[in-house]
Amino acid sequence: MILLLISYTIHHKSLNINFYHYFMDRPLVAVGCLIVEENKVLLVQRKNPPNAGLWAIPGGKVEYGETLEEALKREMREETGLEVAVGNIISIVQVINEGFHYVILDFECKPIGGNLRASTDAVKVEYVPFDKLNIIQTTKTTYDMLSMYFRGEKPPYFIIQISK
Repeated sequence: MILLLISYTIHHKSLNINFYHYFMDRPLVAVGCLIVEENKVLLVQRKNPPNAGLWAIPGGKVEYGETLEEALKREMREETGLEVAVGNIISIVQVINEGFHYVILDFECKPIGGNLRASTDAVKVEYVPFDKLNIIQTTKTTYDMLSMYFRGEKPPYFIIQISK
C-alpha cells in the first residue's frame, strides 16, 4: 500500500487525477506574496491546475514543518527567482471548490535579491500595471484583493470564493 501511494503521489499530475480530493480531508494552507512597485504588481501566469492560464500573485502550499514565512520565501524563490523580506498580512482568502479547499494567507513582501524569472510551473512572471488588471485574466480572488488594495482599503482583506 505504501509503494502504491508513493507511486500515485509521484504520477498523479500526469494522470490528471485530483490527489487532494481523494486523500485530503482538511483544507490546504497556502501563502501568497504581494509585491507592488510604482503601481505595478508582480504576477505569475499559472501553468498548472487549478488556475492554469490565469494570472495571480506568486505563492503556493505550505509544506509540513514550514512556517508561513519559510513557505513564502521558498515559493518566491521557486516561482520567481526572487528573495523577499516578508511583511504584514494583507489578506485571508478561502477558496472552496469541488475537489479542493484552500486557506490562503497573503503577505506584503519586498524583493531583496535574486533575478526575476518564470519557473517551470509558471508560464510568465511580470510586473503588471494596475490599470491593466481588467485586461488580463486573473483569478477572482487575486482581482478582488488587488482591487481592495489599490482602492486604499485597510487590510487585512477577507475574501471567500465558493463554487461547489
